[in-house]
Amino acid sequence: IISAACLLDNGANAQAIWQASMQDPGLAPLVENHLIRWKSPVAAEHWRKVLSDSKSSPGQVQRALDGLANVGQSQDIPLCNDVLKSEQSTPMTRAAAARTLGMLQSSGLVGLAKDLLNTKDQDKEMLAGFLLANHTQEDALVVLETVLAQGPSPAQRIAAHAIARNFPKQGLSRIEAWVKHPDDQIRLAALELLKNDPSESNTRLQSSMLSDPDLVVRKTAKVQLLELCTKGFRPLVDECITENLSGKAWQGIEQAIILAVELQDRSRCARFLELIEHQRAEVNMHAAWGLMELAVDPAIVSGIVPHAQKLTQGLDAGDHYEKQDIIRLSFLLEVFGRNRYEPVADMLKKYIPKRDFRMGNLSRASAIWALGKILKEQDDPALRASLSERIKDLSSLMPENYLVGYACILTLGEFGFLDSMPTIDRYTLDSKDGLNSAGRWAKEQIQKAAR
Repeated sequence: IISAACLLDNGANAQAIWQASMQDPGLAPLVENHLIRWKSPVAAEHWRKVLSDSKSSPGQVQRALDGLANVGQSQDIPLCNDVLKSEQSTPMTRAAAARTLGMLQSSGLVGLAKDLLNTKDQDKEMLAGFLLANHTQEDALVVLETVLAQGPSPAQRIAAHAIARNFPKQGLSRIEAWVKHPDDQIRLAALELLKNDPSESNTRLQSSMLSDPDLVVRKTAKVQLLELCTKGFRPLVDECITENLSGKAWQGIEQAIILAVELQDRSRCARFLELIEHQRAEVNMHAAWGLMELAVDPAIVSGIVPHAQKLTQGLDAGDHYEKQDIIRLSFLLEVFGRNRYEPVADMLKKYIPKRDFRMGNLSRASAIWALGKILKEQDDPALRASLSERIKDLSSLMPENYLVGYACILTLGEFGFLDSMPTIDRYTLDSKDGLNSAGRWAKEQIQKAAR
């Protein structure tokens, strides 16, 4: 019950939950973790007692320090110092003590940090970084730069983020090295600096990070470039997109496609068309997705046809394709539906029969959906019958694919013919599952059209 209360609460009932947990000491650690997340002070006195008791376990000490880091006061500084300097402390509790001390005291710890750096402690750089993470004095910067230069990766991260937050000018003066740093967290710190100082040169640096090897870094760079478009940098961002789309790094191409789509830049479709046969799946799938989202030019749509035909012929012949190729094909087929491109209707009809699912279930669903858009004004009883057959096959011993059946229901709804109602009525229950939701929608469309 206590566990459920913690999961459902947002801290409003922290006092009651904490008191209830006191009846069972085994529950205290669980509740403490939630109190820390809520930044609730109700266990502050308990945490102080834990730090004052030499018999407290390392786990208890660490939770107490993490809690006081959020709600502690100046009176807790000596307790943190004691843990930091105690020979009984573990590396984890010392790190927690340094972090908490640094959060509670935003000045006056430079001397302690320097003293630590002069010891043989294997964690000295990380401890010094935690101590000075919130310091804004110039002498703290010198120590943080030392940590960044000679510390191990975890300590370098702490120092970099502290410099980026508290000494942005000094961080920007070193930004060229930071954006190429081997540690992804330091590259993220560089992006934070660049975000807060928009300029042409900084925009180009962010653009270069679209091809970063780390997904989080390049996605962050993409988001920041998108934000720059609202701050008068759209022409420059357009240049950056062009450079990345023409570059060699697949990561930069991928993110540039996504950015162009988010900017609704239809002028990129010709380049997307060139990229749908790119050797990297991340690029060719996103290029096809970009075409699905943006392609409206008849020349572009017709240019997609040979690529779709090639994949269709391969599937029809029984060739095996990887999942990413089916996804790419699915996007391309949906381009035809969105543009109601009738010349491909006969090709799309090849995806209706089950045929041992050789045509790919996702691509079959997309092709059937596209047919609904393309042929919605036509009367084709044979086509409707074939779609109805697929829906009825959902309940067979070797059933039709669920997504294909879903697309068939939607397509019959698009057509709007009353002769489809007996089939659709199978899936009009008051249920939240996909098939019945599609069935209810299709029934409404058929009743409205009443063809």
